[in-house]
Parts: sequence; C-alpha cells; structure tokens
Amino acid sequence: MTSPASKLYVFAISHYCEKARWALDHFGIAYRLQHTVPGLNRAIAKRLGAAAGSLPFLAAADGVIAGSGAIIDWGESRRAPGRASLAGSDPVEVLTLERRLDQVAGVHIRRYYYSDALLSDPASVRPIFSGDLPLLPRLAVTLGWGKIVPKMIAGMDLGPAQGAQSRERMLGELDWLDGLLADGRAYLTGDTFTRADLTAASLLAPLVNPPQHPTYAGLVMPPALEADIAGWRTRPVLQWVSRVYAANR
Repeated sequence: MTSPASKLYVFAISHYCEKARWALDHFGIAYRLQHTVPGLNRAIAKRLGAAAGSLPFLAAADGVIAGSGAIIDWGESRRAPGRASLAGSDPVEVLTLERRLDQVAGVHIRRYYYSDALLSDPASVRPIFSGDLPLLPRLAVTLGWGKIVPKMIAGMDLGPAQGAQSRERMLGELDWLDGLLADGRAYLTGDTFTRADLTAASLLAPLVNPPQHPTYAGLVMPPALEADIAGWRTRPVLQWVSRVYAANR
C-alpha cells in the first residue's frame, strides 16, 4: 500500500482520468485526489517535472507518472495484498486492445461530446469541471469560463464536421466491440477482468453514465447527443459497460 501522500491530478469529466482513478482503487493504492483548473494542468506538470502535461498524472514518492496507462503500469507492482492484477493471461493481447481503445474510441468519444456540448451549450459543461474544486479555483473557472471554452475548442479541434467524423469513428469502434462480445464472453479477452476491460468501460462511460461512476451524476448531455445515446442503449457493448461497472467499480 502506497502512502496517501500520492496525489492524482484529474479533471472530473475526463474518461482517461476515470481510468486511472479506477485502476488505483482496484489495486488498493491510497492517493489524494486533486481536481485541476482547465489550462493549469501543463503548468502543474512542469512544476512537478511530469513528462507530459495531459491529465491524469500521479505525483508519488518515487516520481511523477503521466498518463492512465503508465499509472496502471506503475500500480501493478504496488498492489495491496489480495488485490488482483489487471495484466490478464495474455498481456500482449490486453495491451493491444488497450492501445486501440485509448487511441481511437477514447479520442473520438471525447471529440464527439465536446463538439456538440461546448458549441451548443457550454454552460452545461462547466459545473462538472468546477464542482469539485475549492472555492477560489471554482470561482476562477466560473468567471473565466468564457475564455476557457474557445481555448478548449481550438485545442481539441472541435466543430460540427469534426463531431460528425468522430461519431462515425466511434460507431465503428462500438461495432468492433460488439463483435468481440458476440460469443457471450464475460470480458474482452475471456473470463478475467483486465486493464483492457477497465479501459473500455471507463472510456465508454460517457455513453452509459453508470451509477457507480464517481462524477458523472452531474453530466448533462445536449439534446442531440442524448437522442443518439438513447438509441444506442440496447447495443451489447454499452449494456456490457453497465455490467462491468456494477461488478467491478
């Protein structure tokens, strides 16, 4: 068990941050959660000496670990007694699945959501960024939201065309995952819960809003996205996400 002095820097809304947070909880690794103001994460990373500025990153006694996958790597050798590994019986297959999920599904779900939410109803996004912050940073986000939003739009390459493109890429990944699960397997690589399953469930969580998720109770979807999601609820992979959260989170 690591010291609670380990600090996990997150955006509450981020599905990649949820992936890291879930992994640390799964491993029984103690940490303090540090919600971060949008735009300050790179300055914090530079101050701490992190290799990258994109959240999540974990400031631990033995260094700063940047990225959800790297945090899982770090946590594997520091699991609390009795806590299961996430490596799976075929670690190469598991890591291959995780890499694709990170690089395709996670990226395009994020751009699909923000291309609508930040353009059509940016006020719906602000509370989940600011809600867990201390008073002064929360006020800073609230007062500065009008300047934060254009930077997010530019930084993530958002827009109607980009959102439509990401929607199609995302649907292709849902088809792929439905295919993997078509034989009735409990998890993506068989009967064991692995980091690939944790990754898939975390990154798809915005399409499911499982009650076990620590922050998504306040996530409001724009009407067009809500209509999409309502039509996808019977998809095998999204029903699977609900089961994985219920059983493992």
